Amino acid sequence: MIADSPPPNTWAPTSGESALTQQGVLLVIDDDAELLTSIRRLLIREGWVVLIASDPSKGLLSYQEHWQGISLVLLDYYMPGLRGDEVWERLHRINPQVRVLWMSASDDYIPRTMLNSGRSAFVQKPATRKELLRRIRETFNHHDQPGRSSGEQTA
Repeated sequence: MIADSPPPNTWAPTSGESALTQQGVLLVIDDDAELLTSIRRLLIREGWVVLIASDPSKGLLSYQEHWQGISLVLLDYYMPGLRGDEVWERLHRINPQVRVLWMSASDDYIPRTMLNSGRSAFVQKPATRKELLRRIRETFNHHDQPGRSSGEQTA
């Protein structure tokens, strides 16, 4: 049971706050409310501004409203209503340069074209704090290298 409910699905900088003073803005789309709360708390402690959506439709609306300020989307693959690949296609229509960190218990069903786009990575659920943060950093570090597999290691 979650003691506090997640904040609304919107974000706007207050006076004196900007994405420049933060790590950036992340959108987390997952139907697991407990996981959303945990990820949100972790990422806020790490300096990110975090938008959350508990279902794909809300996530797409949030991205459509704020896409120019969103640095990365953390996206669950299996959710009611729309699968992750369907959400990815719609995100990609809004912004072909969208960066996505896929979250799922298995990457077996995530299409390789999405994982190998150079703008995506994968983290297996449940992920440790360290692994999630590492994958977020990797997605930023390698986003300009098209064709790079999320599993490739740097020398």
